[in-house]
Parts: sequence; structure tokens; C-alpha cells
Amino acid sequence: MKLTKKLTILAIVGAISATTAVASAANIGLVQMSQVVNSYPGYGALDMKMQQVDAQYRPQIEKKMQEIDKIKDQAQAEAEFNKSVAPLLQKENDEVNKIAQPMMQNIHNAIESVRVEKKMDVVLDDPYTIRAADANSNVENITDEVIKRLKK
Repeated sequence: MKLTKKLTILAIVGAISATTAVASAANIGLVQMSQVVNSYPGYGALDMKMQQVDAQYRPQIEKKMQEIDKIKDQAQAEAEFNKSVAPLLQKENDEVNKIAQPMMQNIHNAIESVRVEKKMDVVLDDPYTIRAADANSNVENITDEVIKRLKK
């Protein structure tokens, strides 16, 4: 799974958690994470490294999955998945996270810096997570500011 897809899923989960807090927020920031990630200095090289990790593990995972698909007993298939596929998926995920973690920390720091500077109560990555907000709330897209801060 591409990093931007993983990040989007994580961001959606985080945004859903933050929706309740947004209901009465006075200053709300929006940031488009996929745009920030794709604009990150050196992202192309990081993405290539993550693709190499995927290319290393994917054939093994697919081969094991084909073997598991032939198992008729659901419990036995699940046990085999947990024994042979889950550890491979975990190793792949750990290696991808090792590559992406410094970038994600830098992005988080840039977002937090803009949030503090602009006195924002919360920053979301999806404008559709805002179900209700006080009429006096200020909603501002800070994506470009975060990207500029990362390129310094």
C-alpha cells in the first residue's frame, strides 16, 4: 500500500477522533496531507525506498496467500495466515515506517509550528470531517504554509 494511502487512512482516523473537539473551536486549520507528503523535499527518493521494500516482501506474501487460499478449513487458513503472512506484513510495515518516520515527524513539527503561530485550536486534514462549528469559527487552509516551512 502506498504511503499516501496509509497516511490518508491514518489521517481520517485522527480527524474523526478530532471532530468532537472541533464543534466549538474558534480557529480551525486544514492541511491536505497527500499534497504535503508529495511536496516533501526528497519524497521521490523515500517513495522509491518504500517501493523497494514492498517489492522485496510482496512476492513472498502473495505466494503464501496463494497457498492459504487452497486451504479449505477456515480456522486452519487463519492459523497459517497468522503464522506465515502476518509476520511478513509486520516486517514490511516496520521497514516502511523506519523510512517514513523522519519525514512524518518533520511534517508533524511543521504543522504544529503553524498551528501554534496562528493560534489554531485544531488542524484537520479533511474539510469533510467538520460537521458543525461555531458560526464565529475561522477555518483556514494552511497546506501551502506547511509546505513552505518544510522546504526551508
